[in-house]
Amino acid sequence: MAAQVISVSQASQMPSPLAHEITIGDALVSDAAAIALIGANTFTATFGFSVPANDLADFLAETYSPEAIETDIRESQKTNISTFVARDRAGAVLGFVQLVRGETDPSLSGDASSHAEMRRLYVDTAAHGRGIGSKLIAAVESRAKADGFQLLWLTVWEDNKSAQRLYQRLGYRKAGETEFATGECIQTDYVLTKDL
Repeated sequence: MAAQVISVSQASQMPSPLAHEITIGDALVSDAAAIALIGANTFTATFGFSVPANDLADFLAETYSPEAIETDIRESQKTNISTFVARDRAGAVLGFVQLVRGETDPSLSGDASSHAEMRRLYVDTAAHGRGIGSKLIAAVESRAKADGFQLLWLTVWEDNKSAQRLYQRLGYRKAGETEFATGECIQTDYVLTKDL
C-alpha cells in the first residue's frame, strides 16, 4: 500500500516555527519499530507512575511491541484501523494516531454507525510543542469526515490534564466516563466527542 500524505491547514492555529516541516501520512510496516518505541516511551512517561510495574511491562509488551504495531498496520483493512504518522523533513517518525471505524461507547447517543474513534495519540516527548498532536488530530478528523462519519470520539485519562486541555481547545466535549484496564490496574478515562 502506498503512503498517502494528508495536507493539514494551519490557518486557524499559530504554528510553531518548525510545524511546516511536519508531514502526516499513512503508517508503513517499516514504521512499526519507531511507532512502538514512541508508544511505549510516551505511555510510560504519562501513565507509568500510576500502574504497577508488572502490569505496565505486560501491557507494553502486548500493545507496543514492534510485532504488535506491524500487525496493526498490515491488518488495517481487516480491523478497520488506520494508523497515521507524523514525519519530520528527514522522514523520522515523531508521532502517531489511529482512526478506528465500527467502534462506539455506551455513553454515546445517536447512530453508532456514524461514530468513529480516535485512538492512541502519541508524540515523541522530544517533539512536544511543535503542533504535531494537533496535526495528527486534524488528519484523523479529515479522514473520518471524508469516510462519512459524523461524530469522532476518544478516551483520555482523568488525570491527563494537558491532553484534556488540547482536546477542549480543539472542540471536544466530555460525553461520559469509561474504565481503562492496564493489567489489574483499572483507571477512569473520560469519553470526549466532537461533531464532524
